[in-house]
Amino acid sequence: MKKLLLILCVFVFVISVTSCGSSDGVSQEEYDALLAEIEELKGKQEANDDTEEEAANEDISENDETAEDNSPQSEDAIEIVAEYSYADSIGWYNYHFIVIKNNTNETLSVSSSSIAYDADGNVLGADDASFDALGAGCTSVMREAFDIEGVAARYDTTVSSAPPSYYESVIQDLTYTESNIASGAVFQVTNNGSEAAEFVEGYALFFKDGNLVGYDDAYFTDDDSEIKPGATVTKQLDINKEFDSIQFYLDGRR
Repeated sequence: MKKLLLILCVFVFVISVTSCGSSDGVSQEEYDALLAEIEELKGKQEANDDTEEEAANEDISENDETAEDNSPQSEDAIEIVAEYSYADSIGWYNYHFIVIKNNTNETLSVSSSSIAYDADGNVLGADDASFDALGAGCTSVMREAFDIEGVAARYDTTVSSAPPSYYESVIQDLTYTESNIASGAVFQVTNNGSEAAEFVEGYALFFKDGNLVGYDDAYFTDDDSEIKPGATVTKQLDINKEFDSIQFYLDGRR
């Protein structure tokens, strides 16, 4: 369109020059008709330019929205409900459990990063953890294990989240029953969803007088590393210390 408009403008210029220097030039009527056609083409070109600009702006807006959808979520999206820690009796590890809740309406992958300090504020070590797919409104736990000397007095923890890259949440489809026994508890986990739940793992945190004294974990899966729809998998989780309460959390994906 722009090339055609340029050609017509040049053509009119040549005609105007030749008509001024010769009595054999085009008539005034023909000359006016060409000018009118150029004005019409100019109007069409301006309308086309406006349409292209609007389309470009829409593409930029869509790209911005896509970038926003894939951007990390704010820390407010994931609430740290509670933190518990204890050092094992062998002295190999300090365990740090972070109870997390997804306060959004979307499934999120969650990651943590923590620094452990002693009572004097000295850095003892660092560790991190991740949760593949935490469903909307769901609560679960992440475990960090610090291979350090001494006992951590506190942790400086940062939790971040983003839309999951590969997995979907399953814990919203899982329910369990708990039967306490002298050495721990027997848990029966049922998949109430319509799809298999993969790599379902259960964590039992054992408390005495409100303090975490130990934990046990197990995979609640069949030979295919799944809990099939409608199926139930049973496991016993134990501790060799006295306890008076248990908190149980589930992890998994599909």
